[in-house]
Amino acid sequence: MQDVQLAPLISRICDGSYSPLELLEFVNFSHQIAVSYLKYQEATGKNIRYDRCGINESVEDVAMDCIAGLFMRDENDNFVQLATYFADCLPRLDQMPEELLLVRLRGLVVKKTKQELSRIFRERDPEGAKLLRNVRISLKTAVDLDSFRDMGQEFVFSMLSALSRNYSPEIVLEKQVEVAEVKPAAGESVLGHLANLRRDKLPLDEMILQHEFYQIYSSKDSIATCIRKVLYVIGQHPESQNFVAIDVLVKMLRTVNREMLAVFLASETFSHSPAHDLEMGEIQQASDAAFDFITRKVQRFYVDRQKLPLEKSQIYLNTIGEMMRDMAHGRSTESNFSYLKHNIPNLTQQQYRDEERAVFEYLVKLSKTELIKNFQTLI
Repeated sequence: MQDVQLAPLISRICDGSYSPLELLEFVNFSHQIAVSYLKYQEATGKNIRYDRCGINESVEDVAMDCIAGLFMRDENDNFVQLATYFADCLPRLDQMPEELLLVRLRGLVVKKTKQELSRIFRERDPEGAKLLRNVRISLKTAVDLDSFRDMGQEFVFSMLSALSRNYSPEIVLEKQVEVAEVKPAAGESVLGHLANLRRDKLPLDEMILQHEFYQIYSSKDSIATCIRKVLYVIGQHPESQNFVAIDVLVKMLRTVNREMLAVFLASETFSHSPAHDLEMGEIQQASDAAFDFITRKVQRFYVDRQKLPLEKSQIYLNTIGEMMRDMAHGRSTESNFSYLKHNIPNLTQQQYRDEERAVFEYLVKLSKTELIKNFQTLI
């Protein structure tokens, strides 16, 4: 691919005069850029690949999914996004150095890949995406929490850990400290507070971190309090780093949430006491309320407005009902596609992406959010 001449190739791609071989060449070149970026992200610890039914998809497949949107055509068969992106330089394309064109193309491909990775992450793990968003909000609003980037990875730390003095557990966990002591002064770099972080140490083992975090965790803790407690635990191990990668933090919070919910749902499973029957009745009521909520949504915003045929809406609701029953009883859940395929046996992955995913996954997200909200009122 090093022999690719970008100037004439981009020109023909954008004006529609390309041959099938030239289009393939351009797609392959863009694909290589995306693969390189994804491999770099993996090298920095990001989880790029997705385990589908026990088969781990390749980086190449993920890269192709990410750049596919760049090659969407309009009614005139033109590549709209590519033509728009290169519109300002098309008249002088043959005068631009190849190195500059490569930088521009790489910038476009990497930006698109980042956008699609975010979308894939939200679809693949809506719970994790919500937790990540809440963690970022906490970092912005909490006076004692912040983050920094190193080697392409983001880390979370406490300003209290960055100060040389020692604080008691009550101060660390409850944030009983003056804001002026914690936040940097106006115009001062946060990096000035990182001098006391143990950046030359290895991360604390995740199993140890999780075990000790459980000892001080409470289901009533806010996200910010959970972050402080995680950082407090690792701060008590002088042989380890006293900061944590944001993806490790999100993974731990998600695991705790799921385990606490599972413990709640499984409590007294084998008991036939009145208390157990009452709890199961409350769980069923919460599930029924969430299903009624999504049923009204579908009827009002999709069926009544003729955005969704009645037959298709019933298939969606039946599928969502199955998903809710599995969640309510603590059963392992499948992918959204697998659930829908139970009710549409001939459905293919491509048909799902083109015809079903946008509406169905939005409804699934609403349903899960409502169901979890109802469950949380029971805990």
